[in-house]
Amino acid sequence: MRTTHFNSHSLVSSLKMLSERSNKHAKPNQTAVFLRPKAMTDTEKHLFPIYVRHGKNPENFTAGFIDHEGTIALEPRYEDAKRFSEGLAPVRLHGKWGAIDVHGNSVIPCTHEGIGLRFSEGRIRFTVGNCHGVLSSDGRVIVPPRYKAISSFAEGSAYVSNGKNFGFVDLWGNEFIPPYFEDALEFGDGLAPVQLGGKWGYIDHKAAFAIEAKFDFALPFHEGLARVAVGGRWGPYGYIKKTGEFAITPRFAHAYDFHEGLASVALEKNGPRGFIDPSGRFTIAPAYAFTGHFSEGLAGVTPVGDRLKHFIDREGVRAFAGSYLGGDDFLNGLCLVSTMETIAYINHRGETVWEGPYVAGKA
Repeated sequence: MRTTHFNSHSLVSSLKMLSERSNKHAKPNQTAVFLRPKAMTDTEKHLFPIYVRHGKNPENFTAGFIDHEGTIALEPRYEDAKRFSEGLAPVRLHGKWGAIDVHGNSVIPCTHEGIGLRFSEGRIRFTVGNCHGVLSSDGRVIVPPRYKAISSFAEGSAYVSNGKNFGFVDLWGNEFIPPYFEDALEFGDGLAPVQLGGKWGYIDHKAAFAIEAKFDFALPFHEGLARVAVGGRWGPYGYIKKTGEFAITPRFAHAYDFHEGLASVALEKNGPRGFIDPSGRFTIAPAYAFTGHFSEGLAGVTPVGDRLKHFIDREGVRAFAGSYLGGDDFLNGLCLVSTMETIAYINHRGETVWEGPYVAGKA
């Protein structure tokens, strides 16, 4: 197979010229300075969306919010709602999306066709037709809806696509790396995976390759390691360090990010999944058809041959007796789960703090 080599200095120079041309009308104060979101109070950390079914149709519901004890904090009057992040939650009214604060005050009016899952670094994606832009947490349009794709913000930037190539914008929408790459993903640990010449590598914020484009697929760094594929788009997968050297040699048919020091992997395409530590050693043996990632010390898993999931701790021991049709990750002490008949929030002990009739597509 032919390997394509790129002149990093030439690439950076070309992108710098494109960036200057693209941002020549940017306002002087619009710099790529990281804006740390406001500190969150305990109240903001502990509001959770609930979905209250009306009648027998599991798709007919309204959404509200409860606190950590299961008490209704905001009445279920919304057509849909998502989790709180950075003190705000996306909600839908009259078929349009906006956002509210923890008191139920409208911060971003419900006038948008679509909105992202969460706020990150004071920004959230919004949709008009088939194009995407960016709103600030007070509803100002930071980036008009001109991109075919745009990610959540991480480390002061988001990747964007004009439908043909991928680049990066800062928190003010300036294209500090104009669309040039064949594909791209978010920055993590100061590096972003990008595709150029059919291969994936990692660039820094100046668009210089820190790790050369030599992988068949690459994903963002998480907890100091990044997943990469060799031998084809579908692997095998291994994990590299920021030096580009393998920390865990490619041997997995499926591999996922590290969370709380453990990553879910499978050795064979349709084989069982288990969990490895950063050395690549299995700490929880492969025994599961499905695995979530660890959050607050617990992970949802579905044993091979079973249809229902339960939760295990970091030792692989079942945490409590409950079995569920579906479920999210634990966040701020609670997890949304579903059975064939109910949807509910449970705590770390598996105790139900709120429950209602099953609603489709929510857990």
